[in-house]
Amino acid sequence: MHKVNLPLGTRDEFGQRAQRKTQLINLVETELQQRNYMKVTTPVLEYQEVFADFDLKQMQTYQLLDNNNETVVLRPDLTLPIARFLSTNNLKLPQKFYYVGDRFKIAPPLSGRYNQQTQAGIEIVGYASAKAECECLLLINRLSRRLLQGKIQLELADARFIDTILNELSSNQELKQAIKAALYQKNIPLYSQLIDQFIEQPIFKFLKIWPRLFGDYQEVQAQVLKVGLSGQARELFEKIMQFADWTAQLPNQQVTVDLSSAPPQDYYTGLTFKGFMQDISDYLFSGGRYDQLLQNFQSQPEPAVGMGIDIDLLVDEATISADSHKHDLLFFEPEQLALVSQICEQYPELELSLSLDLRHAQRNAQSLGVKLYRLNAQGDLEDAT
Repeated sequence: MHKVNLPLGTRDEFGQRAQRKTQLINLVETELQQRNYMKVTTPVLEYQEVFADFDLKQMQTYQLLDNNNETVVLRPDLTLPIARFLSTNNLKLPQKFYYVGDRFKIAPPLSGRYNQQTQAGIEIVGYASAKAECECLLLINRLSRRLLQGKIQLELADARFIDTILNELSSNQELKQAIKAALYQKNIPLYSQLIDQFIEQPIFKFLKIWPRLFGDYQEVQAQVLKVGLSGQARELFEKIMQFADWTAQLPNQQVTVDLSSAPPQDYYTGLTFKGFMQDISDYLFSGGRYDQLLQNFQSQPEPAVGMGIDIDLLVDEATISADSHKHDLLFFEPEQLALVSQICEQYPELELSLSLDLRHAQRNAQSLGVKLYRLNAQGDLEDAT
């Protein structure tokens, strides 16, 4: 007997959830197409080289060998394939792209996450202006209000901020990595121990409160102003606060910042943002600026901003209902196929009854609570319920 169990971390999708997912994807695609985004569909399989700058073992990817004995992977990320796509297709920039597809990452045991996840996203390439980030933040706000009653909380940061602070402290790479890891993990005892050696430096006041600098952006701003920042760190902080001020003016939008959070991916080079809901550990939206990404695939880098949308998580949380409208049935005989075609053109809401005979068709219609019609000798519809 053939094996009928699914591979660990996968699932079949059917019924109302599958219908909700299709409706949601259609809604997102319509929103993006109305804003002149070009759809890009990349292969599920990519050469390992596309993800060469990332630890594929740590990313827990599926890896295979093709006929030429080269390693290919089931894509764990959809932004890097877009970068590869741009390097192999001579498209005029700037451009706005969008995608919808599945990515594959082996989820940690007992995490509740599936290894195959559907993601939508946008890539705004060739735009150096902060307006590109603004478009992403505006889109999150629109989808939040339309699908989630405005419950999305936006968290802002900058991928350069932590390294900027640490580079001012020390040139010891091992020490900087240790401090960064402690910050990301919120390991306060270890962090405090690591920064004690800088107690005589002016920045120590900031270092002491750094792990707690997250939450309402105005409160974080007040704390930082008390201890002060200088140089590039101050410029980056002011930029984060400027985006926070702009974003907070959007309808029904909560804004927080986290000055010690890890960027969504290592390739980010500027403002980053994540969209959360209360009581959900994973984020529904994430993205930011990554101006150096294309230099991994071509000689000329391009400014770029992108954002991913977790479609599976959004399906679970969105206030969108699957179409449960019941359609009346049309009973017919196979020799009436041509006439049935004309009737269906005239009454597209009718569903064909595939029951073997009229008696079974009547029982089926009764159980579904719908009407049953059939064709009379003149080719007209008549009630057969």
